[in-house]
Amino acid sequence: MLRIVAAEFLVSLAVLALQEVPRGHGLLTLAGVALLIGALPLLLRGSRVAREAPPRWFGRALGGAVALFAVAQLVFAIVRTVKPKVLDIATTTVAAVGAVAQGGNPYALPIDPLAGGIAGVGAAFHGYKYLPAMLLAYAPLVLPLGVRGTVVTNILLQGATAAALAALAARRGGRIGGLAAALFYLSLPFPAHQLFTRGVNDLAAVLPLLLALLLIERRPGWAGLMAGLSIAAKLMPGLVVLPCLLPARGRGRFALGLCAGLLPILPFAAATPAAFADNILLFNLLRPIDDTSWLWHVPAAAAPARGIAVLALAVLYGWVWARQPEPDTRAAAAALAILVVLLAGPDMHHNYYLWFIPLFTLLAARAATGRPREAG
Repeated sequence: MLRIVAAEFLVSLAVLALQEVPRGHGLLTLAGVALLIGALPLLLRGSRVAREAPPRWFGRALGGAVALFAVAQLVFAIVRTVKPKVLDIATTTVAAVGAVAQGGNPYALPIDPLAGGIAGVGAAFHGYKYLPAMLLAYAPLVLPLGVRGTVVTNILLQGATAAALAALAARRGGRIGGLAAALFYLSLPFPAHQLFTRGVNDLAAVLPLLLALLLIERRPGWAGLMAGLSIAAKLMPGLVVLPCLLPARGRGRFALGLCAGLLPILPFAAATPAAFADNILLFNLLRPIDDTSWLWHVPAAAAPARGIAVLALAVLYGWVWARQPEPDTRAAAAALAILVVLLAGPDMHHNYYLWFIPLFTLLAARAATGRPREAG
């Protein structure tokens, strides 16, 4: 019980410390991310320790706490739908959904007029910056509700993410582990603020990866489909996590599922290949370093940092392919891969934190609860 309380406190403290780093202080973010990376092996070690099951009343208390935080987040989200003031992430998604509904191609239309200034190279980058599965995720509620539909969709994604984390943790940590994972995640104000106040869309790409981790051992074809849908919604974090998901068995089925998940990309890429490549690939390659990155202070370190990141990822992927670890270790490898890429990238905006926060809450819950002693 004390371990769960202590883990909850440490997770909350770590996320709070990262979110409070002001722009222009990327070196502090670097230090915080380094601490997270250092914590990964400790969390994995704790997840393998056999522990006595807590008393029944504690399980009921955990369930009550999960329900309390879920209701609190729902109320907060509903309040935010009254007068939504979301970022351009949400408004461009609403515009892109509307364009597709009218028969247009959002990658060839001026959906994102500010992007040319960000990249510094002009009008070629004024199209939509996310992939077609993102439109599929948000269209059902955006079409009838407009910008409010982005917040309502995020309510559903947030609940599904908490459920996926609970299922992942419960597979080896039992019911207490599942409840702890859901509690750790739902108790964090930061994801709720990003989703319901700013309208960020990152969970549409993160949730399928969690489902892939859940399915990888028993349903590799479905796991591949989830991985493909993640990439078809947003290139990151799916591309960097994909090598951590390659199963030991059923790789053919995984590959078929992956290809099926990528299918939403084809009609848009085929219709306007140049505009699609400009807004999805070239825009991200040309983005300059900004003051959210530690490289802002030491730009000369960018090339060496990226070289080290490529080498680190190659070693990590090779280890995963050779060892074929269980899902907890795959989750840690995925979190490590995401953090390595973020540290080598040109920026580290707050919405990117949603790529690794669910994985860390999962690993923290597993470390706090271990595996039930009766499971051997």
